[in-house]
Amino acid sequence: MKVILFCQNAYAFGILAPIRDVLLEQGHDFIWYISGKLLDNFPFKNEDYTVSTLDLQLYNSDAIFVPGNEVPYYLRGLKVQVFHGLAGEKKGHFRIRHYFDLYLTQGPYFTHRFNKLKKIHQDFDVIETGWPKLDVYSSEKNKYDFEKKAILEMYNTDKIILYAPTFSPSLTSAPYLLQEIKNLAETTGYVILIKFHDLMEQKWISAYKALANKTPNVLFKEDKNIIKSLIQADILVSDTSSVIYEFILLNKPVISFKNIAAKVLWDNSHTYTGLTEKVLNNFNLDPHAVERAYINMQFHPYQDGKSALRMVNTVKNYIETRGVPEERKLSLARRLKINSMFGKPIKNPFDGEKTSKISAILITYNEDIHINAVLENVKFADEIIVVDSFSTDGTIQKIKEHPKVKLIQRPFVNYTDQKSFALEQATNDWILFLDADERVPDLLRNEILKTVNSSKSTADAYYFYRTFMFKNKVLRFSGWQSDKNYRLFKKSKAHFTQERIVHETLVVDGKSDVLKNKLIHYSFKNYEDYKGKMVKYGQMKAVEELKKDYDPNFYHFVFRPFYKFFNHYILRFGILDGKKGVIVCYLNALGVYSRYKELKRLRNLR
Repeated sequence: MKVILFCQNAYAFGILAPIRDVLLEQGHDFIWYISGKLLDNFPFKNEDYTVSTLDLQLYNSDAIFVPGNEVPYYLRGLKVQVFHGLAGEKKGHFRIRHYFDLYLTQGPYFTHRFNKLKKIHQDFDVIETGWPKLDVYSSEKNKYDFEKKAILEMYNTDKIILYAPTFSPSLTSAPYLLQEIKNLAETTGYVILIKFHDLMEQKWISAYKALANKTPNVLFKEDKNIIKSLIQADILVSDTSSVIYEFILLNKPVISFKNIAAKVLWDNSHTYTGLTEKVLNNFNLDPHAVERAYINMQFHPYQDGKSALRMVNTVKNYIETRGVPEERKLSLARRLKINSMFGKPIKNPFDGEKTSKISAILITYNEDIHINAVLENVKFADEIIVVDSFSTDGTIQKIKEHPKVKLIQRPFVNYTDQKSFALEQATNDWILFLDADERVPDLLRNEILKTVNSSKSTADAYYFYRTFMFKNKVLRFSGWQSDKNYRLFKKSKAHFTQERIVHETLVVDGKSDVLKNKLIHYSFKNYEDYKGKMVKYGQMKAVEELKKDYDPNFYHFVFRPFYKFFNHYILRFGILDGKKGVIVCYLNALGVYSRYKELKRLRNLR
């Protein structure tokens, strides 16, 4: 069986890892799909993974496990929803989006609700298996007993309390419970573990760290393993965090503050007061033991740690009986939504013999935020070369995590010099030369592979049109709509002209053409970053013009920047880009002004 483990969000790793373990034990083949935002923090980089849905199309899977709400309809395989939590009262938990063939439910409460929906829609099946994320509580139940005993002895107490609030600014209890936590620690002497989500606002992280530094029995936990804290704790204090249900399933009491659940089956307070009294009451009387037993029975009655095994076996048996669906039939609106999220399906993806090899080349300096994504993006190339100008921001360390990438460090003189050197290092004739802030989408990747491996090649060099991204939104006008550059060419037919040192020019000894699909250009990270680029480019352009003995005057300082803005904002419709257009057109004009300001400075030094 060939399986896709489909991750749109980081919480999916802990849910799918137990399924991965079963797949390994049973000898099945699998690949992880991760969205691009997860790339830097993906914990299983020694295993097969991709950020490309084209790779998933080519993988030709039998089943897709999804702890999320969406999955591409066009991928082959049984589409299985495994859920990403136990909070059935949350909006959307029982919403049928028609993306899935099979729902694997956590317990009777969920199974009953989805079976009622099955009778209405009649286009999916429901089978109860348990939830794989909870398997770890069975296998690691006693793993931390020795450490817990040591902690209790160290602080001369008999209880551990875990405070794990949500991070959402409108729902978190963190701003209101600081003094209550302090009073609880001082009054009872119990050990209190503070475990915050990575997205918790920094000022509250700092405040609770300060409390921990001043209060010996308050421990701020910075490790990623919340499971360890959940197992060690005797009671949980929270608010609306979904971790509440996981803790209740360990059959231990919970205290929450202003929980938004419609039906709360644990101790919940509508005011941020009385924490110490509530903790002592729950330890002494355990008033919600009956409700907790109900939750365990209805939400997840499986204590054997074999939910992942049941899931894999269920899917395997289902496929043996029903076969493998080629794709999921959806309405036009839902197909368009999936296409916007994951890209359109690739018609006739290239999967033939590679008759021509490609060298992908990058020059870099301090590209920490881009480097992992771009190296992942060009993995389809046969050789990847990075020439780096001694980055200081972590770029080098990230490059070294990619063993198939050839890294060369070399001082930067100018763009033409650096790119010419990098080009000389390539061992293949076909060159894909990208900037670190550029990405090859699947459609363009497929077109590249078809082009270089065609027996009827139309050109020796190809321009790519580029889609300019303003942060994560498309800039449709402002002069960028016709932006194109050489990005794919034969080394034997091209070289960089030495007359240009910025916006380097490729000279092609042969025919040129344009590929149909666009490159994505993530040039605008933020205002200051883009301003820095424009000023830098302007200053480097000034060096070129100094050699031509240009003497800047009023025309260059006033008319040229004004015309640059007017041309891009009015004549090239930047006005239609709204505020984004104003910002980009202004900074482009600033780059022109910076060029002549630098040129004047250089002339005065002569």
